[in-house]
Amino acid sequence: MSAPAPLRAATVAGAILATAFIVLSAIVGGINAWRTHSASTYEAQAEQAQSDKATVDQQITEAKDALDAATVRKDAETWCDSITRDSAASIRDSLKTYDSATQATKDAIHEQCPAKETLAQVHRSNKDADFTIAVGECTTDQVTTTVNGTLTLKDSSLIASLGTLDVEINGFTADKGKNPSPSSPYQGTTTITLTPGSPATFTLSIPYDPGMSDKTECGATMTSWWPSNL
Repeated sequence: MSAPAPLRAATVAGAILATAFIVLSAIVGGINAWRTHSASTYEAQAEQAQSDKATVDQQITEAKDALDAATVRKDAETWCDSITRDSAASIRDSLKTYDSATQATKDAIHEQCPAKETLAQVHRSNKDADFTIAVGECTTDQVTTTVNGTLTLKDSSLIASLGTLDVEINGFTADKGKNPSPSSPYQGTTTITLTPGSPATFTLSIPYDPGMSDKTECGATMTSWWPSNL
């Protein structure tokens, strides 16, 4: 016996609704799964991007640090090279450069050339008065005038901390109480070794001045000095 028509229609309708619900549930589930998958993918990509950025930032920092370190080493090397026997007269210019340098550069200078750093620091308080010249016998044979003398350095001078020195002395003949002009031919130089704590003697030969009189005297001055071991 077949079911009444209304019942069959309801059954069919129910089946259709059930099927539609199942399909809809599947679609919704798929959408949710896709959303979950997409969110996870985006999150992973974001994390990777952050990691990549951190790596790049680290590389940039390391490269900058390396460049800064190379610049510091170069600046220190340039400063050390500026302190030479031939450039002793301009050592105060090197001091100005030192004073304006960064602490990192000063540390590098101390590492590369500590002796030159010490020398420059001593020049801050360097005074010619730390050296004393006593002119002794002065003789002439009317061809050459010979000047003898003694050079000493104060024991309390900071220069004494540098050890043995090479000292250049200029000798001359001139009227009493006067220094010769730079172009005077009646002068000469010699370089002697001075050990702090011990006087050093010197002898200078100077061209004879035919205009010498009882007002003429021999003299000598210290013109430059430099550590013997530098």
